[in-house]
Amino acid sequence: MMKNKLKETIEFVGLSYRKEILKIVLITITLLGGAALIFYFLKNVIYTIMLLIGLVAVDYMLLSRFNDKKKMLIKARENELITIITYFEVYIRNKSNVYQSFNLLIPYCSSWMKDKIETLLKEIDNDKSVQPFVNFANNFEQLSSHSLLLSIYQMVDQGENSDQLAQFDVIFDELARNRHKEMMEQKEKSLGNMSTFPLIGAGAITVTLTISIISVLGDLMNVI
Repeated sequence: MMKNKLKETIEFVGLSYRKEILKIVLITITLLGGAALIFYFLKNVIYTIMLLIGLVAVDYMLLSRFNDKKKMLIKARENELITIITYFEVYIRNKSNVYQSFNLLIPYCSSWMKDKIETLLKEIDNDKSVQPFVNFANNFEQLSSHSLLLSIYQMVDQGENSDQLAQFDVIFDELARNRHKEMMEQKEKSLGNMSTFPLIGAGAITVTLTISIISVLGDLMNVI
């Protein structure tokens, strides 16, 4: 189960699962081999333990970066959705219909968004129900995205009249506000995390010094 989730995350960010796992395995084997050689030839338990702790930290960083990349990618796509819907609104207000407006968005999209919009248009050609809009909304995590796409479908079903445009504006403004709020909270969290870096650095230095002192004292006792 955990393996499948990791594989899904790695492939979600556009990387090869096999290559990434191979990198992690090679790094792990290299560090384990180094720890074994230090213990066998130098008989130094402290350095061996330090290398093993370093191995755990490196593996954790390598594995966690996939989740970090996934979160960044999801947020980037949601930001792009807000941007292109802004353009969509301009086209709608200039008397383009929903299908034409989405088609006009394609030159301004990333390759990922372009593919999703082209898929939406193909599905609309074959299915005049709400399902193509639901499928498109499923590409995004914000619940407001579904409400937004449903309001756009209502423009198809009932026409791009003033009432439908007003409803669309309300939902889109809510989506934009929520995204802005999330970005502000993320920024504050990032700044808060930065303040902990000096403490982590000081703690690492303290641990290193303590281990070094213990090692020196051990060598002196052996000499005596």
